[in-house]
Amino acid sequence: MKILQTILFLFSFSFCFSQQLTKSEFKKLIKESKKEERKSGFSYYSKIIANNKDSIFFKSDKVEIYSSNAVTSEKGFCRTIELKFLNNNNVNFIDCQTCKEPSFCYVSTDKTIYQYRIKETDNELYIFFTNNYNEMNFRIVSSMKNKLNSRNYYKIEMERIK
Repeated sequence: MKILQTILFLFSFSFCFSQQLTKSEFKKLIKESKKEERKSGFSYYSKIIANNKDSIFFKSDKVEIYSSNAVTSEKGFCRTIELKFLNNNNVNFIDCQTCKEPSFCYVSTDKTIYQYRIKETDNELYIFFTNNYNEMNFRIVSSMKNKLNSRNYYKIEMERIK
């Protein structure tokens, strides 16, 4: 029985481990999220998603983002923010509701489009979002690589900097 517990314990770590995300890895996640969907509408490319129940993405001191839209249904997120990274160092925060039919996303305005900057200082990674109306700054606290439906994704924990 003890051998079985040890095997299960070690097996669980093969699918999930925590590490500090590097600037180049984070940029790679952003680059993957910029790839367009296929004409059929189905895409293997990642989207960067955050839970936005009760506007926690904009209000909470701690925010989790995921590099897969599959977590939306897996974790039961009804309200999400998609961080749609654009080609000119801009990001569009797309606010969507998916639990009630019909699902919808709010129309993007200049208030939802931010310029972003990634900075690595003293082995810590930061991401800064600014536009004419608001500024949000985060420190990447941790990242955890996970597997869902045979696909790898990251769970990235961020802490708001005031």
